[in-house]
Amino acid sequence: MNPDNSKSHFSVIILASGLSERMGQPKALLRWDNTQTFLEKIILEYMAAGSEKIICTVNRQVLPHCKRLGKFPGVQFVLNQHPEWGRMYSVSLGLKKIGKRKFCFIQNVDNPFIDSGTIKKIFASGDHDTWCSPEFNGLGGHPVLLPEIVINKILSGIDLEITLQEFLQQFPKKIFEAEDDFILRNINTPEDYRNYLFNKT
Repeated sequence: MNPDNSKSHFSVIILASGLSERMGQPKALLRWDNTQTFLEKIILEYMAAGSEKIICTVNRQVLPHCKRLGKFPGVQFVLNQHPEWGRMYSVSLGLKKIGKRKFCFIQNVDNPFIDSGTIKKIFASGDHDTWCSPEFNGLGGHPVLLPEIVINKILSGIDLEITLQEFLQQFPKKIFEAEDDFILRNINTPEDYRNYLFNKT
């Protein structure tokens, strides 16, 4: 891809407002390690990657814990009062706070394995005409990178019953070939989390 001076900034929406019914507790507040939660770890990775603005959509359970995260510059916590309305509503809510941007990542809080180096590589491989998805062995993972054309379409108003994956099918897609499978990993259940903690030690 040719150097593009207009492609120097990106933002991110971290989706952390789900009800976490299978987990039984907010995934955003799970401990990544002794020093940080999943949400904190993801925020720090995007800050290290150079994210211009970070929006975290959170629910009422998570919001009180966000006050101590005010130390992070450029990070805004947005209350999603209707997490039961689904992921696309949370994406739309976050994009309204982000506003018109050239590029924006959509990051799930249950995928805390993302690192700043991979974020930079996905961004470098994206372009203005396609949304970008990382893949490993043919399987799509997280996060996805949305260009302005997709962002504006969502901001103009869409059917919130549709899934993000279904919505993105109307736009051309570019694939970033990831070097390992961590882009596929999610922690959705207590068993997933126990396995993570066991493998970490």
